[in-house]
Amino acid sequence: MISGVTDHLAQADRADDERLEPDDLHLEPGVPAPFEFTPATSWSPLVISFPHVGLEWPADEPRPRPAVNFARNADLEVDRLYPDASALGAATVRARYSRLLIDLNRADDDVSAALVPDHPAPQPRQPPWASVPGGSRSPGIQNRGLIWRTAVGNISILSGSLPYAELLHRLRRYYDPYHRALEVLLARRRARFGYAVLLEAHSMPGSIPGDLVLGTFEGGACSPELEARALAALSAPGPLGVPLAVRLNDPYRGGELVRKFGRPEHNIHALQLEVNRALYLDEVNLVLRPEIPGSASAGTAAATVSSDLTAGLNSDFTSDFTSEFTSRPAEIRSTGEQRFRRAGAVAAPAPLDLLHRVKSLVTALAAVGPRSAAPATANTGQPATSPPLITPAPTAAHFGEPLCDRRRRG
Repeated sequence: MISGVTDHLAQADRADDERLEPDDLHLEPGVPAPFEFTPATSWSPLVISFPHVGLEWPADEPRPRPAVNFARNADLEVDRLYPDASALGAATVRARYSRLLIDLNRADDDVSAALVPDHPAPQPRQPPWASVPGGSRSPGIQNRGLIWRTAVGNISILSGSLPYAELLHRLRRYYDPYHRALEVLLARRRARFGYAVLLEAHSMPGSIPGDLVLGTFEGGACSPELEARALAALSAPGPLGVPLAVRLNDPYRGGELVRKFGRPEHNIHALQLEVNRALYLDEVNLVLRPEIPGSASAGTAAATVSSDLTAGLNSDFTSDFTSEFTSRPAEIRSTGEQRFRRAGAVAAPAPLDLLHRVKSLVTALAAVGPRSAAPATANTGQPATSPPLITPAPTAAHFGEPLCDRRRRG
C-alpha cells in the first residue's frame, strides 16, 4: 500500500482532520507544498484538482518571472465554481504556481529536444486530449507541452533552451509533489470506500464551441456508469432553465492527470470538466461575474488575484452588468438570449445555472451509500460493502504505467 495511506486510515476519523505531510509528498521538512489543500468536511470518494489556476511565480526561481499576464494563461478562478466542494465531501488540491513555470497536466517527458537539448529521452506529444469527430485534430487547440516557450498570444517567455537540470528541479519541486498528492488522496479513498474518483476542473476560452465539456478519455478513464451519472448531472436543466450545451470528449477528452490516474479496472476513476470561461468571467477585463461566489460586491473587480489582473479594469462594464441583472424579471426567457462570448456579454442567469450544474456534478460524484462511508481499518483494503456503482477490484491501484492512445472501458 502507498505510504501515507495505512497510518492515515488508522488516525483520521474526521475528514476535516486529513493532512498531506512533507513525507507524503517526498518533500524536505520545511519546504512548502506547491499547492493549497483543503480537506472535506465529510468523507467521500471524490478529490477535485485545479492544476491550472495558479498565478504565482517562485521567489527563488533562478529565471525571472515572465513579463506576461499570468491571468490570461490560467484557468482563471475556475475554482470559484466549486464553493461547496468541501461541504459536499470533496477534498481539493489547488495549484499555487502558474502553468508557465511547469504544466502539471502534461506528461513529465513531454518536451522537445530543441527546448531541452540534453534531455535523455524527450517525448513531445500531440495533444491526445484534444479531438474532433472523425479523429482529426482541432486547429484551435495547440499543445505547448510541459514547458511553454510562448504564452497565450504567441508572446515569447523562454529564450534559448532549458538545461535538463533546471527541468528536473521544476519537476521535483513543483510537479512531482502535486501528482504525489493526488496519488495519496486517491489511494486513501480507495482503501476507505473501495473506489475513488478524481475530477479535474478546468476552463476553456469562450471561443471554443460548447459550454460544458466532460472528458473521460473516450471512456478509458472511468466506468460507463460513472460517465453516465456525470453527464446526467451536467445535462439536467437548472432552476433558471438556461440552455447550456454539454459535450462529451469533444473537443477535450482529458489531459495527463485524467490519463494517468484514471484506472477504472482498479477502481480509480477520473473525469475532466471544461467550463466555457465566458459563462463566469468577463474575458476582456478578467472580472468575475457578480453572481459567482468570491467576486467583489456590486460587480467590481474580483479582489487579490494578482497585480496584473487588477490593472486597467473596466468598472463601467461591471456596474452596467449588475444593473441589467437586477432589473430582469423573475422569470427567465430562453428565447432572445444571445451570448457573444468574445465580447463577454453573457445572459445574466447563465452563471447561476452554471453554478447549479457544477454543484450537481460534485454531488453526483461524491455520493456514497451509508455503509460505505464507515472508516476502513488499517489492514483492510476496502470495506465489506462497496458502493453498487462500481464493482470492487481485488488488486491495488497502479499509477502512471504506459497506455495506448485509446483504452478500453474498465
